[in-house]
Amino acid sequence: MAYLSKDYESIMELMIDAEMKMFKGINTPVIWLQNVITDLLLGLRAYDVLVAFHVYIKKKYNAEAGFITMNMPKLVEVLEKGGVENPIICSSINKAGFRMSGGKEIYEETLKTKKFRAVAMQVLGGGAINPKEALEYVCALPNIESILFGASSKGNIENTVSIIHSFDKKIMLETN
Repeated sequence: MAYLSKDYESIMELMIDAEMKMFKGINTPVIWLQNVITDLLLGLRAYDVLVAFHVYIKKKYNAEAGFITMNMPKLVEVLEKGGVENPIICSSINKAGFRMSGGKEIYEETLKTKKFRAVAMQVLGGGAINPKEALEYVCALPNIESILFGASSKGNIENTVSIIHSFDKKIMLETN
């Protein structure tokens, strides 16, 4: 019926419920909307569906909605206008501007001026930036709550975490 009546919010709820069945009994504090869907909805200007996702996740699953996007500035604007306070947004954030729709400068401005919880991904710019330089840039930005990165070994994970912590300490010392 939801399909026939073009009730997109009900379709979204059915799809979320189907996906969440496999996680029954597992604590899921954040439920993420993948960037393919987030950015499709942004492109279609289906802003109400993005806000409805946030509302439904909170109401039905007592969890936070997380949004993954390649257009963080636009998503922040849309969610803010829709009344979503302090959303969790995962986006490419890197010194090279790699996969940062609108460019690095607008991302930096959004991080400085808007209230949301930023998760930085693709911080190495698709491999174009060396890890130390990449992480120094991201760690110096305001409003970054987490860094998402991939690694091929335990040693790579430990090295990357060590670099992040070294910049965290420097930033904390500089701001105190």
